[in-house]
Amino acid sequence: MRLFKNKEVQLTIGILLVLLIVLGTILVCIFGSFARTANTVQLKQNMAVIGALTKKYPQLEEDIVNNYTKGFQNNYEYGRDILEKYSYNESLSIDKNTALQKDAMKSYIRICVTIAIFALLIAILLISAFNRVFSKIQKLSFKAEAVIEGQYSPAAGEMEEGDIGFLTYQINTMAERLGENVQALKNDKLFLKKLMTDISHQLKTPLASLIMFNDILENDKTMPEQERIRFLSESKNQLDRMEWLIKNMMKMAKLEAKVVEFDKKEALIAGTVQRGIAALQVIASERNIRIGVSGDEGVKAIHDINWTAEAFSNIIKNSIEHSKSSSEINISWEENNVFVQIVISDNGTGISREELPRIFDRFYKGSGSSSPTNVGIGLYITKTIIEGQGGSIYACSKEGQGAKFVIRLMKVLIS
Repeated sequence: MRLFKNKEVQLTIGILLVLLIVLGTILVCIFGSFARTANTVQLKQNMAVIGALTKKYPQLEEDIVNNYTKGFQNNYEYGRDILEKYSYNESLSIDKNTALQKDAMKSYIRICVTIAIFALLIAILLISAFNRVFSKIQKLSFKAEAVIEGQYSPAAGEMEEGDIGFLTYQINTMAERLGENVQALKNDKLFLKKLMTDISHQLKTPLASLIMFNDILENDKTMPEQERIRFLSESKNQLDRMEWLIKNMMKMAKLEAKVVEFDKKEALIAGTVQRGIAALQVIASERNIRIGVSGDEGVKAIHDINWTAEAFSNIIKNSIEHSKSSSEINISWEENNVFVQIVISDNGTGISREELPRIFDRFYKGSGSSSPTNVGIGLYITKTIIEGQGGSIYACSKEGQGAKFVIRLMKVLIS
């Protein structure tokens, strides 16, 4: 039974059994002593009767002795009838039996004292056991109150066997999880605050430019048409930048808040790569940049097609922005028993040693970036997408020698 796993129960039952054994032993000794006393009294009475009879009837000595040593059934009924006249029979109580009255009373007193002593010991034992259990429960109640007050340190005793130890473990687990939840809420609050600051900062410049352009266009009635077209073109660029920024900020916020549920399934890498390239074909063509693809078209990995294509697209866009006209971007992949490795490389300006560790940081823009839509969150989103699916990503580069991004997607489902 589960109850007997508790140390308090084991100890209490163990001591109780010992006390009961000792009590039984003492009672047996008391009864044994009384039985020996009764036997001695009976023998003395028999000896007295034999002495009295043989003294008066010496010729009947052998018959009298045989009656007490070999059997009394022959004279039992005759003697019973005689003693019945004096109210001396088998139903005579011990307290009226003058020969045994005193010894019987002593035995009763000993038994009552012994039972009283052991009852007191058992009461002390139970009080001690209950006090120990409720003392632990009281400590756990104090611990629960401390958790309510925001103190999440673990309580001692969770390694003990039994229900108290299990309860301590559960309270410690609850405290740990509450602490983690409180910390997560604090982190979420800090994240929201930082996100709002970042959004405000990133929108500030294009919004100020749009306000300025709008004021100029509204107030300068004599502005040449060509100048007006230039301002409108600049306004469109700023609107494009804000649209790009807002879309990507929303993606980033969803990814960081972990509200995105990746639809991971086995799919062809070639198809996902092509989906990532499709949105950038026009930009690549305008800059005369060729995007080469090589790899076994039958290779599959576990991934979310749409989000992974977004990640590939962000890396390819970054490569286009940092590559010269008429250059080439190469995308290749290969597989082993565990993962599929995708490599996206370019021969552009490369990344300096100082900047390389920071390229996946949120809102980090490299010194060579010149694109108006580059706000420094594309590679951050890419890293979040890949790692959110159980994959990994890293980059290697030397300044002036291009950059290489290595992505690994698992071939087995990872939650």
